Amino acid sequence: MAQDSMFENNKRMNSGRQLLASVGLILLCFAAYWPLMHAGYIWDDDVWLTNNPFVQHWSGLWYIWFAPQTSTQYYPLVYTAFLLQFKLWGLNPLGFHLVNIGLQAINAILLWRILRLMGLKSAWVAAAIWAIHPIQVETIGWVTEQKNLLSAAFGFGAALLWIKWAGLDMTKKVIGHRLQAIVGPNSMQLASSHRGYMTYILATILFVLALLAKTDICTLSAALLLIAWWKRGRITREQVFSVMPWFLFGAILASLTIYIEHGIAGAKGPAFAFSVSQRLIIAGKDLWFYPLKLLWPHPLLEIYPRWDVDHITPSDWLFPASAGAIPVLLWLLRKKIGRGPLTAAVYYGITISPVLGFESFYTMIYTFVADHYQYLASVGIIVFVVEAVANCFAWLNTHISAKPIEAFKSEFNPLRPARLLAGTASVLTLATLGCLAYIQSTLYNPPEKLWGHVLNYEKTSWQARLQLAAMEAANQDIMNAYQNMSKAIVQPGGQNLLCLEFLGLFYLDTAHDYSRAAELLGESLSMDPYQAEVICEIALCREKLGQTNQALADLERGLDLLPESVFLRRTLGEYLGKTGNYRAAVDQFQKALQNQPFDAASCYDLAVTWEKLGQWSEALVAYERALAIHPDWGEAQYLYGKLLLAHGQRVLALEHLKKAVELAPDQIDARMVLAQAFEESGDIQDARIERGVAMQIENQYMNAPASRIAPATTGP
Repeated sequence: MAQDSMFENNKRMNSGRQLLASVGLILLCFAAYWPLMHAGYIWDDDVWLTNNPFVQHWSGLWYIWFAPQTSTQYYPLVYTAFLLQFKLWGLNPLGFHLVNIGLQAINAILLWRILRLMGLKSAWVAAAIWAIHPIQVETIGWVTEQKNLLSAAFGFGAALLWIKWAGLDMTKKVIGHRLQAIVGPNSMQLASSHRGYMTYILATILFVLALLAKTDICTLSAALLLIAWWKRGRITREQVFSVMPWFLFGAILASLTIYIEHGIAGAKGPAFAFSVSQRLIIAGKDLWFYPLKLLWPHPLLEIYPRWDVDHITPSDWLFPASAGAIPVLLWLLRKKIGRGPLTAAVYYGITISPVLGFESFYTMIYTFVADHYQYLASVGIIVFVVEAVANCFAWLNTHISAKPIEAFKSEFNPLRPARLLAGTASVLTLATLGCLAYIQSTLYNPPEKLWGHVLNYEKTSWQARLQLAAMEAANQDIMNAYQNMSKAIVQPGGQNLLCLEFLGLFYLDTAHDYSRAAELLGESLSMDPYQAEVICEIALCREKLGQTNQALADLERGLDLLPESVFLRRTLGEYLGKTGNYRAAVDQFQKALQNQPFDAASCYDLAVTWEKLGQWSEALVAYERALAIHPDWGEAQYLYGKLLLAHGQRVLALEHLKKAVELAPDQIDARMVLAQAFEESGDIQDARIERGVAMQIENQYMNAPASRIAPATTGP
């Protein structure tokens, strides 16, 4: 009975400590990243979330999971998570940032449990440092990077279960030996000897889910074999066989990611034609960049300058050569210093390998590195450094304890100095990193502050200037937008396809210099012919210059290169409609919708074209489809209501015409048709009011300065 009571007491105490440790990690994460509660959206959050109809409609789930070509990347678990969150709180960024911080806390707890299973002295401190290190701010502050967080959550869960299944759980061995000392060696069997295949199956499911959130986790299977070698000095046949399906799943989904990155995201063409030598230099410099940034996290930038690999010097080869030499040296020294350092180095190299540039990805056009790329790889470096420091304190603890007690005062605990020093160092380290993460998090509100921070340290960053220019243009600050675009294009590396397109759009949309716009856009296209948007923009320049036939020819050539481009097909359909070729236009819109069923603009264009062909029922269906996707489109609400009224559906017409006027109060035509609908419904007073308001708006426009432009209702 006494032994049972002792066991229960130890179990309760252990559970209490684990709960306290978990709560500590959660509090650390929310304290460090608290400023992100007020952050908004940045970068490509619009493509992944705010302007993505797939994550705003339940019917989008089919396309998210079974139509990879309709998304920027085939990460269906992320899109599904976004859909669920959108249904809960819409596009309020607070909810998404809360989820990101919560996921980081969960990941920290899972990492702590993994390190604890491995028997590391510094398990909790290492997990805490990883959780709030300022390099993680980019992953947590950027809503789209929920893919990193989700993938890590399922990946850590899979690793935790696999380690238990493989019998590498050091904690259970220690507890087992202690229990044997209490209740007798023959009274129990070690839990670590159990090979529960349900545990393995669950681990495999979690790994597949991690891949469906982000395929960079495909390296986990190799990392687990590395851990097995570290703990046992060998890898069993059973362990190798267990990860073979993981290798297969990872290879399939990683190949799909590469295919989409090249075919849809646009990571192909001359801008990404790096030689083998250039890619080796890129990888070598990347491998050194990340550990140094971990050890000295200043400055942390959203965009780092790109390595110059156009002019390779002999000294550049020192980076890949030294990076390759380190694991060789650690292998030779493994019997003297142990397998731990080699394990940490190889884990880091394996995990960071997908973003070293051996395969092109789109961001290589402006940088080769980013803080969020080392989200998982940083575990190896952090654990190695923290465990090395912990071993130093353990040595100090042993060294002090070995001294004769007489050397100390009678009431002095010889174990206390080393423990006190270790605890103080841990607290100071976490406090420093937490403050740095907090300060870094403040840069995300407003987003302009983020790009200004980049320019404070990298004044030649053309991409930061482009991001500022885009925000200024959206805020109608046209002159500053133009100045930033002009500065961007003259920076080192700024004469590229993105800068040329931005400046070309300025001349097209604002300066109305169509010849200059076509020239700049043509230069951008010459650098990468697989740019659907640029092809369409050049076609618009041709049209403005009266070269409609040339515009059509440009669009058709573009479709030969990019037959699945929704934007190209829709634009070609619009030009065919302008030339009166409505049947051919309908064909293009329908093909566009086959590739992108949630393209509201194609639905709208199809409805307008059906109406011109006199096919009212088809037009009504297309309008309904457009408004189901984008209900706040004022022009679509107006034309749909007008068509309904023309076919005697006054009640439904009134509903949509009122919505149109609500969305675009200055839309004169919509008010006049609404007045007609009121009249036909016998509501003469409301009809008079709407006509009166319409006349007032018209008089205001007639008396306004010539430069004033009447508000327009445009599509998404």
